[in-house]
Amino acid sequence: MPNERAKRILDSIVGSGINALMVFKPENIFYLTGFWGESVAICTPDETKLFVPKLESSRASNESKYCEIITTERGVGLIKSIMPYLTKQRFYSDCSDYETIQAILPQTDNSKFVLDEGPFRNSRIIKDEYEIEKIKEASHIIDKLYEICKQEIKTGLTEKQLQSKLLFEAMNLEATSTCYPYTLNPFIIAGGPNSALPHFETSNREFANGDLVVIDLTLRYKGYISDATRTFALNKTDPIMSQVYDLVRKSQQQGLENIKEGIECGKVDEACRKIISDEGYGDNFIHSTGHGVGLEVHEQPWIRQNEPKKLSRGMVVTVEPGVYINSKFGVRIEDTVIVNDSVKDLALTKFTKELLIL
Repeated sequence: MPNERAKRILDSIVGSGINALMVFKPENIFYLTGFWGESVAICTPDETKLFVPKLESSRASNESKYCEIITTERGVGLIKSIMPYLTKQRFYSDCSDYETIQAILPQTDNSKFVLDEGPFRNSRIIKDEYEIEKIKEASHIIDKLYEICKQEIKTGLTEKQLQSKLLFEAMNLEATSTCYPYTLNPFIIAGGPNSALPHFETSNREFANGDLVVIDLTLRYKGYISDATRTFALNKTDPIMSQVYDLVRKSQQQGLENIKEGIECGKVDEACRKIISDEGYGDNFIHSTGHGVGLEVHEQPWIRQNEPKKLSRGMVVTVEPGVYINSKFGVRIEDTVIVNDSVKDLALTKFTKELLIL
């Protein structure tokens, strides 16, 4: 069976005079072979070879597709196994490891080994039906976790205790953590003044009466990611909290209504940001409106200010405006959405966006 994804990437660089890919990044190898693990893939128009250490060979044989498995030693042995191919082909590569690049370049030259992840990212930006199915399933699991939040959030429970409960249930439902590199925690769970920090590191703080609780859940299901955020209130809210919540919800809905084929990503951000700025909270919306999701938590396209890239059918992005009042509280509402022909039911996460006072 031909590797259609590899062919698509190779077709996109046909004018470069390069006719092969040398792939190191786990997300890209998974995209091309179905295997996630220590490995290097070489793709040509005719074949895909997957180089894996002995300890991974059985798993690679069971999980990979479209490729021939070549067993190697680990580490240096893995790199040595690909060296003979450097004299036979010219490669586009996503390699970013300095030591690996330094080992490879003496065997070839810059014109034959081009370091550019662009073709890989450009291919992954449009999701096929299989990918969308997995992202939808990850979203359904997130919905179930928010139902648990509704039952479990109470005074005296700590952020980390809630995180433990949610992670346990997520794994029972066959989802896994995304292992996002810029946090020490699988989820963002932030109550009270902690919610004013968009990327707060979940702590041992206990939830208290009057808290707003921001819960940002990012899960991977069979490789693919969904990302959603809901904000809950505990026992009561004050008028400013309710006002800000309604404002963020209105902003997010406006963003969702602008997710359509052909619109510039910057226009989606502008639509969300204008609503918040018009009410005097523009300086409190301190991040972009969204980002692409797929095999990575954050990938193209970027829903941010002045971004000219246009949305295309099959892209999967988040819409997540927020307002953060320093040292007091924050509100964020986020959904993962698919760009298609209709603005109806775009959000994959179906859990309510009404402000729930628990």
